[in-house]
Amino acid sequence: MPWEDEMCSAIQHHREIGKRKTIVIVAEGAIDKELNPIKADYVKEVLSTRLGLDTRVTTLGHTQRGGRPCAWDRILPTLQGVEAVKALLESTPETPSYMIGIQENKIIRVPLMEAVQMTRDVAQAVSDRDFDKAMSLRDPEFVESLDGFMATSVLVKEPFLPQEKRLRVAIMHMGAPAGGMNAATRAAVRYCLQQGHTPLAVQNGFPGLLDDSVIKLSWLGVDSWMARGGSELGTNRTLPSIDLGAVASSFQKFNFDALMMIGGFEAFHALLILEEGRKHYPAFHIPMVHLPATISNNVPITEFSLGSDTSLNALVDACDAIKQSASASRNRVFVVETQGGKCGYIATMGALAVSEEAWTGASLVYVPETGITLDMLRKDVKFLKTRFNLDEKGRSEGRLVIRNEVASSVYTTEVLTNMFKEEGASLFDARSASLGHTLQGGIPSPIDRARAVRLSLKCMSFIERHHALLQAQPAKTRHASGDSAAVITIQSSSIKWVPVQEMVKHADMKNRKGKESWWQGVTEIVEALVGRPALK
Repeated sequence: MPWEDEMCSAIQHHREIGKRKTIVIVAEGAIDKELNPIKADYVKEVLSTRLGLDTRVTTLGHTQRGGRPCAWDRILPTLQGVEAVKALLESTPETPSYMIGIQENKIIRVPLMEAVQMTRDVAQAVSDRDFDKAMSLRDPEFVESLDGFMATSVLVKEPFLPQEKRLRVAIMHMGAPAGGMNAATRAAVRYCLQQGHTPLAVQNGFPGLLDDSVIKLSWLGVDSWMARGGSELGTNRTLPSIDLGAVASSFQKFNFDALMMIGGFEAFHALLILEEGRKHYPAFHIPMVHLPATISNNVPITEFSLGSDTSLNALVDACDAIKQSASASRNRVFVVETQGGKCGYIATMGALAVSEEAWTGASLVYVPETGITLDMLRKDVKFLKTRFNLDEKGRSEGRLVIRNEVASSVYTTEVLTNMFKEEGASLFDARSASLGHTLQGGIPSPIDRARAVRLSLKCMSFIERHHALLQAQPAKTRHASGDSAAVITIQSSSIKWVPVQEMVKHADMKNRKGKESWWQGVTEIVEALVGRPALK
């Protein structure tokens, strides 16, 4: 089918069910299968002529270069720079020249000539009309993002699966709101409808389930959820242990074939309780998945959770505004308090994102993983005094200190602020700013939206795969394996499924976080950027 016919058919179907707006995105180098260019004006003509739609063309041009860089556009280049220096220091006459690249948000070294050749191979494959090869040469995330777009943007007229393979999938939000929760739900709902499954939204977590607050979601009903922050389903921290028997009864009442939980550490804990409850309640012998979504990024093993990028951007925006005040006031230190519970991810990565300026960036960062001691404070005060004394007279700049909300129960934000004010004397003043729930962000960031779709679709594939394994067992003795209750995780440059019982081995249940944190070494880079090693 020509692409014009396919486009018009999809848009016409959307209009028939009540969708009132349509956005068609055309890449500047877009071509069809015959290598003919596709231009925005031609798309407008097709839509106006065939569908009678009032169509406008907006060319973004250089506005796409953006204004201020987002959090990860600050963090990744910094880490790339560090890796580039390491590559130079480790190089020998036999070492190839490297391109410092990024794969799945991880810094990698790729031989420069190999990277150039791959770029040429893509162009050659397109020229040869071998589009499958061209796609295979792209990053896996690019391919999956395109597949995700197709799965969530096109409304099919007939579901793909036969009646006997269709499921009733429960979707629930747990814990605090996080950017990307709604985007993940939207993707799951649209995939379900494409396949023929029934997506059931459990409103307000497990209390809502016990109150029979379960509704069926529609394709058009979730249309605008991609750009919405918070939780459209409602969320709380109540665990199923509130009444496990009643929860099992509700599973049976609504005939759930699978459960997808989107949330933070509470969702992980809830999945653990449900999996252990299989010993007593057959209703829990269904595929159950957890998609991590929390601004704290405290779910064990996984390196990124939905919402953490949105929160980082909110922190960076706030710190940029505070830096203006600190800079204008000259001799001033701002102590900025962040959320994050007992996980210092947001504070640490935020400090790196705002420390690009040695003069007004984050000079110090305090997190629960390292705590705060009197000796540490003595050294930090000495560093701040040295730093301000080195400033050109009359042109001192302000500085930031970022503190996680529970870095210490004794050395609170107020205590630190008063101490810096007292020790600074005539050299510098101190103020504090508590960001609180503003760090939950507003509109989810592009990274959180794209990642939500990608991970959500992988969750649905996992559910279908494990449901098929269950169906292959005799009806009266069906028993779900431990692998069918799992958490989807991002580890290095891979996406991996980890059974919830395996996750427990890596979890600090008391402090609600993982036992290991990949980002803790970032503190050394933060200190290097503000010149601390040179002043010791």
